[in-house]
Amino acid sequence: MVLNGPIPIVFAVALMQSITTAAQGDDRSRVAQPLEPSPDTTSVVAATREVELIGFTRAAAQTPLVAETEGRVRQVFLDIGEQVDESGRFAQLDTTFLRLDLEDLRVQQERMRDQIAFDEREVERIRELVRQNSASASQLDALEQSVRDNRHQLRALDVRQRILEERIARATILAPPGHRITARRIEPGQWVSTGETLGSAADFSTLLVPFALTPEQFAALSATADQLGLQPLDATRGQPRAAAPTETLAARIHRVNPSFDPETRKIAVELALIDPVPDPRGGLRLRLGLPLAEATGALSVPRSALASSYDEVWVIRDSGERIPVLPLGPDARDASRMRVSAPGLAEGDRIRLSAPD
Repeated sequence: MVLNGPIPIVFAVALMQSITTAAQGDDRSRVAQPLEPSPDTTSVVAATREVELIGFTRAAAQTPLVAETEGRVRQVFLDIGEQVDESGRFAQLDTTFLRLDLEDLRVQQERMRDQIAFDEREVERIRELVRQNSASASQLDALEQSVRDNRHQLRALDVRQRILEERIARATILAPPGHRITARRIEPGQWVSTGETLGSAADFSTLLVPFALTPEQFAALSATADQLGLQPLDATRGQPRAAAPTETLAARIHRVNPSFDPETRKIAVELALIDPVPDPRGGLRLRLGLPLAEATGALSVPRSALASSYDEVWVIRDSGERIPVLPLGPDARDASRMRVSAPGLAEGDRIRLSAPD
């Protein structure tokens, strides 16, 4: 019985040592293993504020209608607001005297052709007489020179004919087809001079909206160039515009002025509307919203990523590290997010959602 006593005690001690060693090894294995990333994570983004800019539509092109010849206005075909048809006619100047000059010129051309034909026959006759020694060679040379002079004069008359025909054609004041008349400064019976502006026409098929942007605003505009949208503030589509606009018209960057305005220190940018607008015209108010990063350096995180206890608020990195944050208020651009200040966080860091307390 004495020999049998120590055997269970030694066995128990050995068993406890083996269990302790296994537990320590298991702890070491757990510590050595990297922390698995949480599947419910999100990225920290910079908090932004929306800058609201108001612009007014204008025509894509404005064309002055200028008289290219002088004369009295015989007829005006279009008034302000009317669209130019395919003929392009805006006004017609009187061409009575131009047509009379053209008729007189044609008589001179006919007379000159007859004279040339007569002189050519006379040259052949004198040439034959010279071969027979019945006329002098100088007489033939003088007659041939007269034929050449008359041909030059006939060509000059042809040029004058084309000039008169062009002046008659340009007595019709034309405007680009499809444009709408925006100014009319003539009436029938009025005398106009060459180079005088008689009106103007504009192309409203594409509406442009000019803006003057700071370099930061221009950078934000360029970053969202593929998703640009303008919100109309005036009545459109036959319905009055609500106080908070919800409709968005797609737009694109039409052109950027490369010059610099030292007074405003801004960049001149023109946006072109892609979506059609009923009754397109100038002066329609459109709102452009640009997201700009806050100057405070605040960050934006989902509300579900925030955890708190008493007066302490924190977020947890994807690695499990707890980062204290200071809530600054809700994100004005997304009600599901919160603006925070956190020296230990940076834009692009991954944090867990539904952080435990």
